[in-house]
Amino acid sequence: MTDAQTFQLDFAGLRSVQAPLTWGQRVIYEAVLSRTEAHGYDYNIKYFVELDGTFSTEDVLAALRQVVAAYESLRTVYLPGAGGAPPRQSVEGEGRLPVRITRMAAGADPESETVRLHTRMAESGFDLSHEWGIRVTLLLAPGGAPFRVLLYLSHVALDGWALRILEQDLRDRLAGRPAADPAGPRRTQPLDLAEQEQSERGRAMNRRSGAYVRKVLDGAPRSMFAGASGDPGAAHGELRSAPMDAAARTIALRCQVSTATVHLAAFATLLARRNGTTRCALKTIFANRVGADRQGMVAPLASDVVLCPDVSGPAFDDVVRATHKDTLRGYARAQYDPADLDGLIAAAGEARGLRLDLSVLHNDTTLLFGEPAERTRTPEDTAEQQSADDRSFSWAAPFALPALKLYYNVSSEPDGPRTVHRLVADTAYLPRDDVRGLLLDLETLLTESARRPGVPMAASPHDYLVRPLVRGDDWLLTDSSWADLGAMRRALLGLEPVADAELLVDRDAGGVPRVTARVVPHARGDGGRPVTVREVRRAYEAALAVLPDVVLPHYYIVERPQFRAASH
Repeated sequence: MTDAQTFQLDFAGLRSVQAPLTWGQRVIYEAVLSRTEAHGYDYNIKYFVELDGTFSTEDVLAALRQVVAAYESLRTVYLPGAGGAPPRQSVEGEGRLPVRITRMAAGADPESETVRLHTRMAESGFDLSHEWGIRVTLLLAPGGAPFRVLLYLSHVALDGWALRILEQDLRDRLAGRPAADPAGPRRTQPLDLAEQEQSERGRAMNRRSGAYVRKVLDGAPRSMFAGASGDPGAAHGELRSAPMDAAARTIALRCQVSTATVHLAAFATLLARRNGTTRCALKTIFANRVGADRQGMVAPLASDVVLCPDVSGPAFDDVVRATHKDTLRGYARAQYDPADLDGLIAAAGEARGLRLDLSVLHNDTTLLFGEPAERTRTPEDTAEQQSADDRSFSWAAPFALPALKLYYNVSSEPDGPRTVHRLVADTAYLPRDDVRGLLLDLETLLTESARRPGVPMAASPHDYLVRPLVRGDDWLLTDSSWADLGAMRRALLGLEPVADAELLVDRDAGGVPRVTARVVPHARGDGGRPVTVREVRRAYEAALAVLPDVVLPHYYIVERPQFRAASH
């Protein structure tokens, strides 16, 4: 490298104002703080825009200044709340953005230089309370012409969808095309969205979304890993498979859905199969770019959508269509205050007498680099005959994601023909062998379903690699959740008022199991009032916080020598 220098882009006279974070900003801000500090996870984005060599350095710097001036999220700092108050965003109308300008040496490899410079740009994370969420390096060709604009961007400033908006805006300005219609509506900024969310209309939308999430949670399995007990650790597997890509397109065309829906339905089916349930509880990340005002926003807008698709089928096409309907309903209620989600999960669990575990996350980013038209062509147009060997599995460096046990990511290679399926797992809940097995089972399920449409999944003769979790005789499936009756009895015996206990199981008229706890309390030697059902229930509820595979009994019987008290 030669001729390195730094140029300052100056900004003045623009809007300066503070506001609450938008819901999308809040999701990423909290994640960045918790995951970066605890796990050293880089949540920021490396990106570059390749130029054709026809622009001068002055042209590129002028266009960059116009782009940063146009999008307030690139000139925003984030102030932590004091005394428990929520954080705030502060847009700065004045300031300077340094741009490092570096020329490649003759014969240097552009890709290696790009990686090296990006690594240097990311040596220290963003200080979000003082630094704008953008760093820029202009890489010049050996002859001095601008070759690439390298960007290192805070995920709090924007999401993956906004990268394309930034790139197109930069190219339009370099080409002399207007970036926006001067007579059209003003570009929506995060400050505008924050105001909308805090309005009465926004609060009403948040209440409706919360009610929908609660309805989904009321039917969700307590956990997708009930009874799992592997060795702690992390595993990260990746699968690329031409047969699976072709099969997903075939099924998508047949069911008139996206390949993203097909992948999600297959993942949910196999995870529920392993868990022994007919539903799969998970969260999926939705871009939330619905509406004209959101299409051109440079900001993080995504939110977690809580899903619980019914994967009982009987055929996989039935699961795909049911998953499609569930995701559409979830997307329609995806705009909500993320600060409310933990409370909704806790309240739903408390009402059902259990502790809900939503530790599975799905994220499909294929449309960031994939071609949407690809999903509308016929399989004959998009794929030649693929051999079963046209696939590759590999292990990648694992990374820890707090509060998650399993992460499933689907993406398209920017410069390759394959979809990449990634599983990152806490091996205490999904062992390393099952990470590989689950990815290969995805391929099996999709290729078999594409080849044999309408055949019930239970009739498939194929033996999947991942086996259902093995549980002892004490386990019972009740209210869509697995419960360890042995652990429940031990929990009862560990309560201070309880001398002896047993669990009685019967079934209602619909065949649904119901659990009754028969409790014999310790005698109170002081002659005080007897132990009540409420005391036993409250003590048991308190124990739920540390007992993973325990649920509340449906009924209690507290026995004494003189009388018996029963309660729901």
